[in-house]
Amino acid sequence: MRDAKALLHQIGYGLLCGYQDYRALYTWRSWLFGWMVRLLCQVLFFSMVGQAIGSDGAQRYMALGNAVILGPLGALGVVSSSVGERRAGTLQFLLLSRNGPFPALLSRGLYWAVDGVVASCFALVVLRWLVGVEIGPLVLPVCFLLQALITLSGYSLALALAGVSLRRPESRMYLTAGTTILLMTLAGVNTEPPQGGFGGAVVSVLPATHGLRAMRSAVAGDGVPLTAVLAECGVLLLWGAISWLTLTGALRHQVRAGSLTLR
Repeated sequence: MRDAKALLHQIGYGLLCGYQDYRALYTWRSWLFGWMVRLLCQVLFFSMVGQAIGSDGAQRYMALGNAVILGPLGALGVVSSSVGERRAGTLQFLLLSRNGPFPALLSRGLYWAVDGVVASCFALVVLRWLVGVEIGPLVLPVCFLLQALITLSGYSLALALAGVSLRRPESRMYLTAGTTILLMTLAGVNTEPPQGGFGGAVVSVLPATHGLRAMRSAVAGDGVPLTAVLAECGVLLLWGAISWLTLTGALRHQVRAGSLTLR
């Protein structure tokens, strides 16, 4: 009971610290007229590429894909903020916390996932006016739930990358840029994902691949395929387990070996 209470306190204070960090990043004006305008321009850019192809279907396909992928890409911000813990000299306190560093790092960076969900859902709402993607009022809540699942799946991957970058801070930009390229090219954002071979195997464990397929089916009025939702949940759990290993096991091993430089 005491461990559970300590864990809840740790997560609660982590969420509070994350909220204060987010307040330091944005005001409502800079978020709405700066950050959101930038993200909507990204969606518009790729939808215009689809329009240049000369196909309304391609335009809607790329617009929806780029609106949805905003969530997982936004969640990648936790990689940089986790490295900031090391540079600020606070990582050693997280490593010594009663329940380990994983709950603290997970909760402190959760605002990146929340921001990603809000940004993607906002983009989904305005897609009708931007490029004419019809999302019915009854389908929209389902899309919001799917978006939350997709973004959390991307957040679990981002935490796994954070575990690597905490030991090798110089890899931070390479990991986030490489993951962004991988998701944009293989996860079905702008083109159909690979179905077989090595590419198909990689795609099957990428966040957003299965959730985006479910989202497209829901928007098209064909219902939500349960297999796609379960597959996305499986990807979330897979990367969640890997992130626990990288953030907890690897860091504690480095501490025991005396080879982790905290600054």
